[in-house]
Amino acid sequence: MRTYTTLFNTIDELSQFIDTKALAKQASVFVMIHAEKGHSDLPLFISRQIKQMIPAAKIVGISANGLLHSGFFIEGKVLLTFSVFEKTQITTTITGIEKSNDLYLEGKQLAEQLIQTNTKLIVLYTAGVTNDEAFIKGVHSVSRDVIVVGGHAGYGSGFLVTDEKIIKKGIVAAAFNNPKLQVKVFQEIDWKAEGKIFEVTRSNKNRIYSIDGIEPVELYRKYLGEEISRNLPGSASQIPLINISGDTDVPLHIVRRHSDGSITVNKKIEPGDKLQFSFGEAASYVEASKRLYDNVSNVPTESIYVFSSEAVKNFFNKSIAVKLNPLEDISPVNGCFLHGEFYITKNGISNSVNSSLIVSIAEKNVLPTVQQTTRTYTQEMKDLDGLKALSHLIKASTEELELLNTTLQHSEQKYKSLFDQNPNLVYSVDMQGRITSANPALQKVLEYEPEEVMRKNALKFVSREYKKKTRERFYQALNGVSQTYDSVLLSKSGERIAFTITNIPIVVNGKIVGAYGIGKNIHRQREAEETIAHLAYYDALTDLPNRLLFENLVEQSLKKANDRLAIMFIDLDRFKLINDSLGHNTGDLILKEVSGMLKQVIKDEAVLARFGGDEFTVLMPRITDEKEALLLSQKVIDALNQPIIHNEQEYYISASIGISISPYDGKELDRLMRNAYIAMDRAKTFGANRIEFYTDEMNGQTFERLELESYLRRAIEKNELILYYQPQISLDEQEIYACEALIRWNHPKLGLVSPAQFIPLAEETGLIEDIGIWVLNEACNQTRQWQLLGFPELSISVNVSGRQFQSPAFVASVKQALNESGLPPHCLHLEVTESTTLANTEYSKTMLNELRSLGIKVSIDDFGTGYSSLSYLKDFPLDILKIDQSFVRNIQENNADAAIVKAVITMCQGLNLSIVAEGIETKEQGEIIKSFGCQYGQGYFYSKPLSKDTFERLLFRREEPVLT
Repeated sequence: MRTYTTLFNTIDELSQFIDTKALAKQASVFVMIHAEKGHSDLPLFISRQIKQMIPAAKIVGISANGLLHSGFFIEGKVLLTFSVFEKTQITTTITGIEKSNDLYLEGKQLAEQLIQTNTKLIVLYTAGVTNDEAFIKGVHSVSRDVIVVGGHAGYGSGFLVTDEKIIKKGIVAAAFNNPKLQVKVFQEIDWKAEGKIFEVTRSNKNRIYSIDGIEPVELYRKYLGEEISRNLPGSASQIPLINISGDTDVPLHIVRRHSDGSITVNKKIEPGDKLQFSFGEAASYVEASKRLYDNVSNVPTESIYVFSSEAVKNFFNKSIAVKLNPLEDISPVNGCFLHGEFYITKNGISNSVNSSLIVSIAEKNVLPTVQQTTRTYTQEMKDLDGLKALSHLIKASTEELELLNTTLQHSEQKYKSLFDQNPNLVYSVDMQGRITSANPALQKVLEYEPEEVMRKNALKFVSREYKKKTRERFYQALNGVSQTYDSVLLSKSGERIAFTITNIPIVVNGKIVGAYGIGKNIHRQREAEETIAHLAYYDALTDLPNRLLFENLVEQSLKKANDRLAIMFIDLDRFKLINDSLGHNTGDLILKEVSGMLKQVIKDEAVLARFGGDEFTVLMPRITDEKEALLLSQKVIDALNQPIIHNEQEYYISASIGISISPYDGKELDRLMRNAYIAMDRAKTFGANRIEFYTDEMNGQTFERLELESYLRRAIEKNELILYYQPQISLDEQEIYACEALIRWNHPKLGLVSPAQFIPLAEETGLIEDIGIWVLNEACNQTRQWQLLGFPELSISVNVSGRQFQSPAFVASVKQALNESGLPPHCLHLEVTESTTLANTEYSKTMLNELRSLGIKVSIDDFGTGYSSLSYLKDFPLDILKIDQSFVRNIQENNADAAIVKAVITMCQGLNLSIVAEGIETKEQGEIIKSFGCQYGQGYFYSKPLSKDTFERLLFRREEPVLT
């Protein structure tokens, strides 16, 4: 391989050169024409003349921004390079490209057209292609094992030429087909990014509209001067921009300057990309000369092509010879300066605008034999010394600026982080109170866009009642005194939000120029405080005033000298049964329902409160007489007598009410409350669902009840409780078939205490469950003993309290009593009242079924005194119905009572229920009851309740019971 170069002057001189070198006889000649842009017509003429003189020539011509001839930079000429190959075949192509073309596909198709199995190298040039990156990637997708070198001949005024045609927008390429062709590419980059880092603030694809918020042309004017800015895009190559956003720095070439101050570059740019200006490193440029010489001399080299950016020419100019001319000792060095150069291998793509590509080519795999010539570059080195000094100055200045800039950036980032990420409102105002900055939190919380806040007076966003205080505190801050105060701001939607505001004066050069504001949102804190305050005075379940608030209101009312007031204490009857059987959740729902019913009744000035548990209180201020309190109390009783429906079930809750009136029943809170409670307790004692006014006598009775409760708690362990037994008679046979166990309390001090006195107390205190279990066990044991003494069919009736019946452990206690006593289950009759079963019908059904499954008989006691709801008789699993003595007592004189008793007996016969008539006191009553069809009777006519021994003697006499 041999390479010859000449500068074109005339056709005659060219013809003589070709003849001298015997080029016309060669079989493979590659001709490169490098012409500056002003000679666009001449290259086509020259190429056609060469083609006529050398028919085998493959010709490629391009426009250049300067020429490299024998390692020296020259201008104003046309450089012709002839490379003669012995074993390498060359193919060329020239193709126009439209703007709308798919450049990636164009690159791929070009590579597929040129590359053969023996292709080793492609030299490729583009002109007028802005987005050449896509084109190069298309080439790379095919040319994995082929080296591709080339550059950009121009974006607007460049051209490409062959002997066929000349084009201003497209590509021209030559493929070198020889698998043994030796190709080595050396890339020299002598540039470094220096100075301030800029940020792209607006861009679209390859077009940059603003950098750091200003137009790119203005940026060049600001940092590089008017002349550089005016001569864009050509002047940009002297100090190129570099994109430093990625892992590697990417040089940018300005393709076009637009009238709006924007620029188009050769790469795609994203908003946020970081840019820096770059400068040639003169010291590196000199040091690279020897390294480059050593590298090239150590590879097979017969010809050297140089593809260099015009940035190198513009910055280093005459100093280029210092680096490239020594390579002439190895082989001819020729090339040109381009708008950018690219280099493609299987390892990737280098697409630059500030480097030099030195390409060595050889057909023989032999290292060159060279002897380096001593060269002197006095003027060039002086120029280079100046560049070194300039580079050093730029570097030193840049390092200082970078250190200062880094410090400022860190400071700015810390402030920005504090400003942007702060959950509190952060803003600043000028001396007139106008907002000059506001962080995202302020915009988010107050719902305003930035433009709606900026330059507006801060008082615009303050609630009216806080404006005066806020203004005063602001002016105090402007006087140099920091202020902290609470205020309420208004959001765009009108929401009032509480803040703690801190104002701090802004001091610049010793002068106050405004104030910073920091607002901590205390809205939730205020809400929490209000919630806590509400919880302190209101019941969480019913939202009624609680005990604390109620007592405060009573005390306030008592301070009004001439006003009489009433305190009403309401206790719900049977609520505990529902709460225990259905659970606290259902109990809470029913309490809420009750409170709603009470609210409907208790209005006007009266205050309803939940005192605790199932107790409510009412304050009636300024009453005129007792009738007002009685009337309201009766309304409460009537309201609570209505059934409460929950989950399609009816529940019945009544109330016991106690009333105290000031000043008669006390002038102090504690006494009035205590006396109302005593009256309520009295109402419960007399059967509940009633109203009692406090009287002085109740105090003594209350103390008696407290003493009685104390005794009762020790009664079981001291064996003071005993059972009496009242016979139940078969009316047909006039014989004892069963008895009812009735509890008595034989107290050593009080004597025999009536059940009417201590059973309600036991219910109220919860002792009834322990007492009930004792009665059940004692009755079963005693009845079994009598059975073993010769009365095997004797049955026992045991009363079950409502609380005992609702206990989850009740069935287990019955089983235990039967097992331990040995009493046959059918001989145990458990008596429950109507009110007990109707308190919770579903639960009652379940419980009664469980009891009957044991073989036990279930009896409804005192029928007719409760709700008298006949529907439950057919739904509940029952065995016996006991007619209350109130109907039997007047059966002789009262036709209505007789009709009711007869109807009940007839109904029970239809339901297959046994019937026991209670309270038979005369022979006539017994005969009438029997005539109605009743099977069994019980009452003082037959026998009063008897002690165990007396009842046992009665059994053994085996004669008709007599009145005792």
